[in-house]
Order: sequence, then C-alpha cells, then structure tokens
Amino acid sequence: MNIKGILMATAIAVASLFLTSCEKDEPQTTKVFGAITIENASTWSTYADSGEVQVTLFSKFSLDPLAGWGVVPDNFFGPNVPGGTFAVGAPYNSQNPLVLKYEPGKTVYTYEIEVEPGTYSALALGFRHNLVTDPSRKTATLGVHWDKPDQVSYGVVIKVRTGAGTVIPVFNYPTPVTFTIAEGEQKEINFKADFNFVKSWYR
Repeated sequence: MNIKGILMATAIAVASLFLTSCEKDEPQTTKVFGAITIENASTWSTYADSGEVQVTLFSKFSLDPLAGWGVVPDNFFGPNVPGGTFAVGAPYNSQNPLVLKYEPGKTVYTYEIEVEPGTYSALALGFRHNLVTDPSRKTATLGVHWDKPDQVSYGVVIKVRTGAGTVIPVFNYPTPVTFTIAEGEQKEINFKADFNFVKSWYR
C-alpha cells in the first residue's frame, strides 16, 4: 500500500473510533411514551373550547410533604373528613404538561414525556376545565395507567359523609400503577381513557 493509501486508511480508522466513542458517550434520554385510546372521543368536540386535555405524570406518593397520587386515610385532612384515592400534589410536569389537540374522528393519541429517573405514582389523561374555579374539581381524570391497557380506570376513590354519618363512595375505581424508571430507560406505557367521564365529574 502506498503512502496515500496508508493515510486514507488511518483517517477512516480514526473517524470510526471517534464516532463510536461519541455514540457510547451520548446519554440516553429517559422517557415514558406510548398510545392512549380514548373512548367516546366525540364528546371532546363539545368541550374543545372549554379547556385542555393533558397527559400528566405524578411524582412518588407522599403525605409528608404532600406529593403524587395515592391512598389518603380518613380524617387526614381533618376530623370526620373522608379519605380516598386521588392526587394530593401537582403533576410532575405541571409547568409544561403535554397537551393533546382535538382531531375529529381520531381515537388514538401518542405521547412522549422526558423524565428524571425515579418512581412515579401515576400516569393520567385529564381534562382541565377553564371555567371551573374549584381546584378539587377543575381537572376530570379521563383515564390512568393501571396495567390493563384495554380497560378504563379513572384512578380515583372519592367518598362523602351522608347526613346520617355514613361514609359512602361516589367514585370507586382501581388505583393507578406506581412504576420506577431507570436512567436512560425508555418505558412504553399504553392505556385507555373515556371522555364521557366529564359528564359525571362536572354534573
């Protein structure tokens, strides 16, 4: 091989090593992604101008300090105040929620959220109503990830105390699944939602 050939081969080898090194050093994005199937998506058309449909992720559940989505015991918020299962803190991505846009006839929406490694208590789809001022009712959960991607759960247990002093549930659905994601992991989570829940939540 002549000098020119040797120099060319050396240059190619160096470039190859450099690219391989860059690929190894490049950090992997940590994220959750997947598809959300929405039942009764046509109902969305009547709410499209009243608020946003957001994909939200909740941090690890804690009662001290309040964070995430989980089981709250009776009397935690005061004497005779029923507990339940619901979000006690703002979503992990509340400052920059992933907003889905209504498209007539569309029933499956994809999402992708970059996250920090750690444990998360819920992944949910919710409708945040612009005209509702009560923070406890402003967002109607349309569906949560609960390890059954072909079935809908709204993830909440809401109880009330009757005039007779009996505590009864007005909503009683399976809780969201808590999951952990490692650094560089890309976790696919598909789940189902139902837009018609707004009719029960805002009545």
